[in-house]
Amino acid sequence: MPRRIVLALVALLSAHPLRASQPQFWRVEGARDFLDGILEGLSVDSEGRVRLAPAATPQGDLSSAQVWCVVRGGDGAFFVGTGSEGKVFRIKDGAATVFFDAPELEVHALAIGPDDKLYAGTSPDGKVYAIDSSGNAETFYDPGDKYVWALAFDSSGRLLVATGLDGKVHRVDRKGQAEVILSSPDAHLTALATDAAGDIFAGSSPSGFVYRIDAAGKVFVLDDTPYREIKALALARDGAVYVAAIDGKEKDSASPSLAPMAFPTVDVTVTETVTAVGPVTTPMPSPSPGARLVEVSRPGSTKGGLLRIAASGEVETLWSSGDDAPHSQLLDSEGVLVGTGDKGKLYRVRNDRTWSMVATFPAEQITGLARAGEGTVLALSNPARVYLLSAGGGTRGAFTSKVKDTETVSTWGRIRWEAATPPGSEVQVQTRSGNTDNPDATWSDWSAPYRDKSGDPVTSPRARFVQARAALVGAAGKTPVLDSISTAYLQRNLRPQVQGITVHPPGEVFQKPISISGDVEVLGLDPASDSPQAQAQSAATKQTLAAASSPFSRKLFQKGIQTFSWKADDPNGDGLAYDVAYRALGEARFKTLRSGLSDAVLAWDTSTVPNGRYVIRVTARDTPGNPETLALSADKESDPFDIDNTPPAVIASLASGQSDRVRAVATDQDSLIHKAEYSVDGGRWREVHPRDGINDAREETYEFTPEGLTPGPHTVVVRATDLLGNLGAARVEITKDR
Repeated sequence: MPRRIVLALVALLSAHPLRASQPQFWRVEGARDFLDGILEGLSVDSEGRVRLAPAATPQGDLSSAQVWCVVRGGDGAFFVGTGSEGKVFRIKDGAATVFFDAPELEVHALAIGPDDKLYAGTSPDGKVYAIDSSGNAETFYDPGDKYVWALAFDSSGRLLVATGLDGKVHRVDRKGQAEVILSSPDAHLTALATDAAGDIFAGSSPSGFVYRIDAAGKVFVLDDTPYREIKALALARDGAVYVAAIDGKEKDSASPSLAPMAFPTVDVTVTETVTAVGPVTTPMPSPSPGARLVEVSRPGSTKGGLLRIAASGEVETLWSSGDDAPHSQLLDSEGVLVGTGDKGKLYRVRNDRTWSMVATFPAEQITGLARAGEGTVLALSNPARVYLLSAGGGTRGAFTSKVKDTETVSTWGRIRWEAATPPGSEVQVQTRSGNTDNPDATWSDWSAPYRDKSGDPVTSPRARFVQARAALVGAAGKTPVLDSISTAYLQRNLRPQVQGITVHPPGEVFQKPISISGDVEVLGLDPASDSPQAQAQSAATKQTLAAASSPFSRKLFQKGIQTFSWKADDPNGDGLAYDVAYRALGEARFKTLRSGLSDAVLAWDTSTVPNGRYVIRVTARDTPGNPETLALSADKESDPFDIDNTPPAVIASLASGQSDRVRAVATDQDSLIHKAEYSVDGGRWREVHPRDGINDAREETYEFTPEGLTPGPHTVVVRATDLLGNLGAARVEITKDR
């Protein structure tokens, strides 16, 4: 118990940071702060620099909810596969027309063949259609599986078809003759890629394997990834495989489907015993059973990432996110473009693990990417959109920060921003404020743009919440670069609070940690006290504690000292000063005991006041953190406590008519008698009980025959202790007859 009290006192004495009288600074800086806000027409890199994003132009008007895939045709047109009506749209010169309407509900895969025909893979009841330039379609291949997830052509011009629920890769020649070249333990093969050497790469779900099938048909597991579904594969010129994957596995998650294989090199045999799974839930709602295979959210798991499998076999994670799940990827000269959901962000990731959030779009997922000369075509879902992203930057963009809660109504200082502005470009910063946590009609209007980036006074009204907005304006192909926005604010001062006062047992004190000099002090004891008792106590304390080895305070006993501790805090986090006053019960006026204490503890030498019943009042003031005119205070009274520094009076004599029986009377004017003891000839103390059996009065009478008396004279000392620890004694001479 003493150690817990001491540690609590140490915690109470810790200094609070000063806040209310000192300005606080709200700073928007770094990639996380900017990504947490609203970005329109802007990009953010991993170093937290904000630039104008490339210009994006809508391409056509689609009547579908989702766009699952996009591919570029030979004439510069683009084809997109959609759901939930299973249509393929042709987009040319910004206009979209229906090119093919499949009997099935979803078109999840498109590929341009060596014959310049468009091949479309559909679901459910998956089929592959060959569509000529006029839009005439015929069933080219029926894999006999539920879903066709991906299509690709190998180096010999043969069509590869990745399917689920049976998890196979079919290879189909130009005459429609097929063979199964991979049958996976996983239920779904979700991604395909090929290289000029004849190797074929496939990704699976729900175990997240990446397979390689060489020209001889040998199957090798390149990686058992830390994700459950492979969304897209891409091959670089140096032989590296880029893997976009979603739904991070839990750390203790096993991959039981690898159990029958000899890892790492395997021959995967064709089997018909793969367990079938139902349609997998997707965040892009589509009518069952045509739902696209995507992640299942798990608390604490990574939503997705981009892996790089080097030609030598090393695997590294270039990028991962707990917020954004990659749905598509495309290699370009600067890195890998990654389309994500569920906030429609396009990232560019580089091999050195730096990245840029290139642009955001008004849709939930970027599900397809394709090259368009120097630009990029993006397919989006929820709602279905197609955009052409140019290589050059846009001319204008805006960032709106998250709402900042200053916790109290605050006064605003100056706003500053750090930005590089090429000639003709500019950054315009504005603010608004309000007292609701969501900006609504009660908030102020946006301020006029501030002009001085080194510090302009904020003109928004005093309020609890504030928000900043920055507009970036480019010129002549140049973009400004914004690094940070910051503003100062001063909180409204709030009244401190005194939660409680602890009155410790009389005489109980706490030692301060011993200093390097070896001096020993008592917590809360006035070092300036020059009373004889205080001086004697100080000397006694130093002598008693000289051998103390603990670096923490210890509980000790010093007669006549009354220790108080209290708990107080300040809503602003201001430092506090304490005044302590006292009064006797029955008196109305408090008298000052101490002023300006910085520690929440006081040890009072009570010998300076008469015995009696008292209360103290602790007043907490936040003056250390505020000007005197703005400072606030609060106080609290303690429970009543007794002060009694006078020992009981003890009278001892022989009981009437008895030579070996003692009668003692103990009297105390201010406290109850707590205990009586006797000692014979300096021997050990033995407790005795009053005649009425209980110590509960200010006067108690004791009668007893000392134990173990031998014939002859003896000295018997009787002592009595009151409730506050004061001790009085008397003695009596006894002669025991033989």
